Amino acid sequence: MNEQEHQELISWGWNRFFEQQYLQYPEGYLSPSRVVRDTRHLYTLRSGSGEAAARVSGAFRYTAVRPSDYPVVGDWVLCRQEAQTWIIEQVLKRSSQFSRKAPGSRTEEQVSAANIDITALVFGLNGGRNFTPGSLERYLTLAWESGSEPIIVLNKADLADAQMRSSALQQAVNSAPGVRIFSISASTGEGLSELEAVLRPGTTAALLGPSGVGKSTLINTLAGRTLQKTAAQRTSDQKGKHTTTARELFKLPSGAMIIDTPGLKELQLIAGEESTAAAFSDIEELAQHCRYDDCSHEGEPGCAVQAALACGELEQRRYEQYLDIRKEIRYVQRRFDEQSARKERERWKQIAKRQKELNKLRKR
Repeated sequence: MNEQEHQELISWGWNRFFEQQYLQYPEGYLSPSRVVRDTRHLYTLRSGSGEAAARVSGAFRYTAVRPSDYPVVGDWVLCRQEAQTWIIEQVLKRSSQFSRKAPGSRTEEQVSAANIDITALVFGLNGGRNFTPGSLERYLTLAWESGSEPIIVLNKADLADAQMRSSALQQAVNSAPGVRIFSISASTGEGLSELEAVLRPGTTAALLGPSGVGKSTLINTLAGRTLQKTAAQRTSDQKGKHTTTARELFKLPSGAMIIDTPGLKELQLIAGEESTAAAFSDIEELAQHCRYDDCSHEGEPGCAVQAALACGELEQRRYEQYLDIRKEIRYVQRRFDEQSARKERERWKQIAKRQKELNKLRKR
């Protein structure tokens, strides 16, 4: 890799974290690239010399244990060239990732974006269910879990009256203490200068949120040209359409990078209790004053959280959401632990079976 190619990689987010991993591999055999498009295991990569289509190698498929091991948009990968296609041999360790439990009953982790510095949670202010405090709190829990900085983008401000805007802003402040909030209109440009100041050169931001909140329109406006298709919402309930079907990373004129993702219909949580604590920092602060260190905040004497509820300092809705999210996270974690233990037992059964077969062969 010459200096020009190295500088090109840096402009796409390459840094010492990935460089140190790359240096552990034999020089000249594999080249680093970033995944800029991910469509059902068909990838587009950006290397120091340009853009190319790619797929994972047979060896990669053989060693990949979980779906989350496969590359996603934002990943840095090591690959080799084969004819006109790049072959991905290795995914470098991620500095951050936004993930959720896979939809439905499957006990799997689904990663939406990797190596992101900022997770922008985008909601619409034009009515319907495009913004609710409950959905914000669920997204925020996963954003804290990702290892990136969460910010909140309240889009379509031009379609909301003053009362609706004020109410939504206050709800966002109450639901996300200490998190930066931007009220904008991607269509008119209102508030965009403040948001653009956060998107510094070399920074990677991922846009997450429901369908129809204007993520694609926001990307087009920030880019100054049409990069993504957009579509109008249903007028009956302001519900959005899935116009974005693939996860894709774009570089903006400012030098920042932004990842567009399809709207999420279902948001099942995979997170640690530390992320819940970060999302509900006001409740965690109250909990420091409970009489018992292991207080569950559900009826113990001397509970500071219950006292805050009684005097109106803490909203009942937010308290119930906090308990529900904690219970959901613990339930999902038990499911993952049980599945992991089951797979480990099956692995040892296979090992024991193979050992018996080998012993029989030795006796012959």
